[in-house]
Amino acid sequence: MADGNDLLRRCQIAVQSVDSPNTNLHLTPKDGVEAGRCLGMVEGVWSTLKIYEDVTPKNHKVCLPNEGLKSMQAIRIVDKFLRDNPAKLNETETFLTILAFKQAYPCK
Repeated sequence: MADGNDLLRRCQIAVQSVDSPNTNLHLTPKDGVEAGRCLGMVEGVWSTLKIYEDVTPKNHKVCLPNEGLKSMQAIRIVDKFLRDNPAKLNETETFLTILAFKQAYPCK
């Protein structure tokens, strides 16, 4: 099972590929797969949170924006959370993705 270290590496590749498309970044096909794994995790967790928001207990709830979220914005939220919380990188990637969204979109 992948942890936060794996997710951080994958999401950094995704961010770099978008931020520096015309540089000599030299992304390999494996890098594309790794960036895709970040995107899949982030969008999968996001979609699951959205589907279950009406039945999630209040103390576990994430108040997602009604207008939705672009994929790269979601990836940047997760990437920043991981970089800001290195002591948590031993946790699973799914759990950390949920924590990132919970921090970014707390219920008031």
